[in-house]
Amino acid sequence: MAVFGNLELEGIVQTNDRTRLSAIKSFVSKDSAAISKVRIKPSASDSFIDCGNKQNEWFIDWEYTSNGIKTVTLEVTIGTGMSEVVTEFTKTIEVLSSVQDKLFSADSDLIKFEPDILKWLPAGKNTFNNIHRNAQALILDWLDNIRLYKEDGSKLTKEDLSLTDDLKQLSIYMTLELIFTGISNKVDDMFLQKARLYSNKATSVQGRGRIQADFNGNGTLESTEKADMRSIPMVRR
Repeated sequence: MAVFGNLELEGIVQTNDRTRLSAIKSFVSKDSAAISKVRIKPSASDSFIDCGNKQNEWFIDWEYTSNGIKTVTLEVTIGTGMSEVVTEFTKTIEVLSSVQDKLFSADSDLIKFEPDILKWLPAGKNTFNNIHRNAQALILDWLDNIRLYKEDGSKLTKEDLSLTDDLKQLSIYMTLELIFTGISNKVDDMFLQKARLYSNKATSVQGRGRIQADFNGNGTLESTEKADMRSIPMVRR
């Protein structure tokens, strides 16, 4: 007899951002009694929330109001009455404030280009912050690929970068490219065409933009600390 509690969580989420804590992939071995109850506790300071006994309902949507590492607890009960057996599983989720997250673009920026973009939000989300965060990671990876480093040879981080118009534009276009690629479901549909459009726009910004960053690592952004992308070989993945 075995109980397999599977918690699906985002790795990182921003405060006051809706996120789904899901246990719908939990199951038991064939020799086990059926699951009779599933409860989820969003953090150590919260109470358990009953998710019912239908597998497609074994989740809760939640918003964290404070930052930090939160321990999510899943409680799976098998059997009933005197035969009940309760098993707990835990997983952590990192919650960042908007300042800590330091995303380079926001949903309000996307709406200027695609007024209906929020209709494509996935279940359990009320922002595309996770996609903005993916775009941020791609930008940092791109800067590493073109070997744009700090003076000591270390990689640039989001904390080092100044949010210039060029950087925001790049993040907007990359985010839209990721969103439309994700919702495309057949070859060359409207969404894939939009993804290609924003991919080309992102490439254009990469080729003509300017990056301002704390290259010397002294914690202060000086007017001379900038790099013109036209003078740096570009690598586009």
